[in-house]
Amino acid sequence: MSSAQQAAKSIRDLEIEDWSVLKALEKSMAIHESVPLLRLQKETGYYREQVEFRLSRLNYWGFVMKSRYGYIMNTAGLDLLALHSFVEKGLISGMGSSVGMGKESDVFNVINDSGQNSVIKFYRIGRTSFRSTRKNRTYVSAATQHQWLSINVGAAQKEAEGLTKAAEAGVRVPHFIARDRHAVLMSKVDGMMLFRCKKSDVDDPPKLLKEIFANMKLAYTKAKMVNGDISEYNILYDGEPWIIDWPQFVLDSHANAKELLQRDILKPAAFFKKRYGIETDAESTLSFVTGKSRALKILQT
Repeated sequence: MSSAQQAAKSIRDLEIEDWSVLKALEKSMAIHESVPLLRLQKETGYYREQVEFRLSRLNYWGFVMKSRYGYIMNTAGLDLLALHSFVEKGLISGMGSSVGMGKESDVFNVINDSGQNSVIKFYRIGRTSFRSTRKNRTYVSAATQHQWLSINVGAAQKEAEGLTKAAEAGVRVPHFIARDRHAVLMSKVDGMMLFRCKKSDVDDPPKLLKEIFANMKLAYTKAKMVNGDISEYNILYDGEPWIIDWPQFVLDSHANAKELLQRDILKPAAFFKKRYGIETDAESTLSFVTGKSRALKILQT
């Protein structure tokens, strides 16, 4: 069971005092790598015994850990707080099956109070580092833990910004609904990852590749941004292409923007050449995507 699933399972078992201690721990981690018990007493106004009891419950469920000098919140605790916030806002009423689990994120189907389906993406950057730290040390490094939690929150912020900017430019991306901490809530696209598509699944490969480049062009010329990681692994296909995953986007003014854009062009071009025998010209494609040319040379051999 993933930490997000554990959070969803336990969310109704927590009492007001549990939430108070967990939120106090999160707040205090901004100034403490490892939060002392006295700090949590001050933040909550609870007696020492009350705080210790609540921490023992949260530790039992796997949401906090004891470090050498106090307590730290782990990824599961952050999952719990994010889910709770979405639930309170009526944006989520239930979490379903996993959509996918990768190196840097976990994605799940969710449903809201109105019965509408969407997906929630929890960032997991540093997942391997967490596991290694917990395996090799008696106490988790509070500094490392806090660092990765902050990085995941930052990645979610960046993705929310990227999805919003791309959508405003007309790029076909999932609709951004809300963000809380390291979790991004967005519309569900009932498509298949491009790398999983069989040849027979795609009716017109040259047209599809052209549409991918046309979306990249909208992002670059209208939103002034480059995704920075486009490949067959973050393009969904449901008859049309959807570009997902935007936490690494850069503006066209970034020092490496052109290099990243060229890489974004080369990866899908290489995939379509290998899978469908489609030939493209890198120079003319770059000219098309940057808006310098209206022509796009795509040939199927």
